[in-house]
Amino acid sequence: MPNPTDKTSPTADEELIEFLGHHVTANKREKIAAVLAERTRHFTVLLEDVYQPHNASACLRSCDCLGLQDIHIVESRFDYRPNANIALGSSKWLTLHRYQRTASAMATLKARGYRLIATTPNEEGHAPATLPIDQPVALLFGSEHTGLSDTALAAADGTLRLPMYGFTESFNISVTVALAVSRLIERLRASGIAWQLDESEKKELTLAFYRRILTRHELLEERFWETRAGSGGG
Repeated sequence: MPNPTDKTSPTADEELIEFLGHHVTANKREKIAAVLAERTRHFTVLLEDVYQPHNASACLRSCDCLGLQDIHIVESRFDYRPNANIALGSSKWLTLHRYQRTASAMATLKARGYRLIATTPNEEGHAPATLPIDQPVALLFGSEHTGLSDTALAAADGTLRLPMYGFTESFNISVTVALAVSRLIERLRASGIAWQLDESEKKELTLAFYRRILTRHELLEERFWETRAGSGGG
């Protein structure tokens, strides 16, 4: 017999999502469902020691707009402090993974099956049109002035370059993120690759998003579990 106080069962999660959903407006519920239908974890971004708040914020905003869910942030030298006026709340809808050491981030991404691709001006690197995307890709971006660390470059499985035709030798970091991700996302969505979130991921994120927009979700959840226990779990 199911335990009505078991908070780990799939049925309990579904019931909790439905319960909290009654306290979320229909427009927000529909928007969340529509966005999650377009989200992907096939690509992810790692930002290493990006220290200017406006750049940090613009990177998050671009990743959210382009449908990425996970952002990995290394803060070995600088704290990552987005500017709320530029990020426009995008961090609320992203899953941020933070690390103190680059090596830890590289190991985590490798363990999750990602191919690590460093963005560099290296002319021998792949262009967005030629980078293999048949397996999950983590795009690595370095700090504003020094770029990626030796640790990140050594761990990379390949490199990505963005063609440039002017006198300056690099794009702003936030522009680089937006250009690289947008071009690769277009290829991914036109491919036959299964890039979308699975149903369990969508449910997990729906619950997380409901919690983020309901200011007193803890009290609502306490009431839910009390009611569920009293009714024997339905």
